[in-house]
Amino acid sequence: MNMTLLSPYAGTLHPITEAPDPVFAEKMLGDGFFVTPSTGEVVAPVDGEITYVAPTKHGIRITAADGTKLTLHIGTESGELKGEGFSVFVETGANVRKGDKLLTFSPELLRQNPKTTDACIVLLEEMEDGKEVRLTASGEVAALAPVAEIV
Repeated sequence: MNMTLLSPYAGTLHPITEAPDPVFAEKMLGDGFFVTPSTGEVVAPVDGEITYVAPTKHGIRITAADGTKLTLHIGTESGELKGEGFSVFVETGANVRKGDKLLTFSPELLRQNPKTTDACIVLLEEMEDGKEVRLTASGEVAALAPVAEIV
């Protein structure tokens, strides 16, 4: 059975292989996609439990009700900002529903900092062998729009 993935971000959808960081682009940590954000809001793309919030506020891991683990990584090299420009609304152990606001961030701050990019990544780190993320949308997407499938 294929699983549909919703975007936690509004903006322009891209395949993970085009990510500005080779660790993501070469799928070293898993498969997924990224969005160049048009807003600074991140919403839960699934019902599940928050299993990790980065101390620097740039990353959140959610375990979906079906066990799928998604990592939402805001920007690349964004941990260097040490939380500046980020506000988190959830904590580890919290249960969330699809559409709940998880965090806000400043896309402008990410774009202005020479070390960071604004690529907002969705990463699936523990997929079954032989499975991959395939985009089902392109261009501009809204938050919670169906954008990909695990096939």
